[in-house]
Amino acid sequence: MFKYFLVPLVVCMLTLPCHADEGPVDVHGYNGTTLQFRNWDETHAGWSDIEYKGSSTTFKLYNLPSTMPPSGISTVAADTGKLSPDKKYVMMLRVDSGEVVDEQGNKINSEQAHCDAVSLENGCVTDVGSAFQCDGTWQGQKWKVATGGILDSSQKDVPPNQLIKNVSRLPAGDSRSSSLKNWMFMGIPSYMACYPPEKNISEFNDFGFYFAEGGEHLLAMQVYNKLLNLAPDRVPLKLNVADSLWALGKHDEAKSFYSAYRNAMLKKGAGGKVPTRIQERLN
Repeated sequence: MFKYFLVPLVVCMLTLPCHADEGPVDVHGYNGTTLQFRNWDETHAGWSDIEYKGSSTTFKLYNLPSTMPPSGISTVAADTGKLSPDKKYVMMLRVDSGEVVDEQGNKINSEQAHCDAVSLENGCVTDVGSAFQCDGTWQGQKWKVATGGILDSSQKDVPPNQLIKNVSRLPAGDSRSSSLKNWMFMGIPSYMACYPPEKNISEFNDFGFYFAEGGEHLLAMQVYNKLLNLAPDRVPLKLNVADSLWALGKHDEAKSFYSAYRNAMLKKGAGGKVPTRIQERLN
């Protein structure tokens, strides 16, 4: 029986040679959007900086900031040959590579390949299946796999309500946080592009809480910062934000949210439910 010890992420888009001579690459998509590939990594044969640029938003793909020890490196090599005729989607081969540890404690190199579809309309990334799915061609706006079958490039991964059900069954703490990171391999902003948080505020609040519960406060804050713009008066959110800011050492910022949470609870007549740590930290 094996367990993962280290899981760096490697992504390569098929057909185009993956070597440094190609230099930085921009893939221009639908309605002026762009995928930028920068910072070539010789070891993993790809770029380590992948950024989506839309008309009103810019964010990194395959990027999960963490306060935990680094677990690997993400690299991508670009291939404009996998761009759909309408420039709305591009197919990419992603390879999770790293070390697994067997029952005797031996470290073994391991790789697992996936095929991803990237929406150039909004930056949503979806795991559409095994690496073999990326071997194919566009026929009109449909992706035809070489071994047969048609892929729906517009499909999405697990929606927030189902993901919450999956993760909530796991033990509290690191297990939930680690599972969420695996599901959100594309990065928080990309997952939000697939499922807008304004339609899933409660679920995303839970995501942030689970990340924080596992010590992933940078990821939690990526979620909370978006929710603060959407639901600034949500009382539990104020407490969640304060706790993550405090854990990150941003005590002055945390105190302002602790104070706002305490005042909101007092206004509701629920002052007795305010955790004692809040007054201690405010003092």
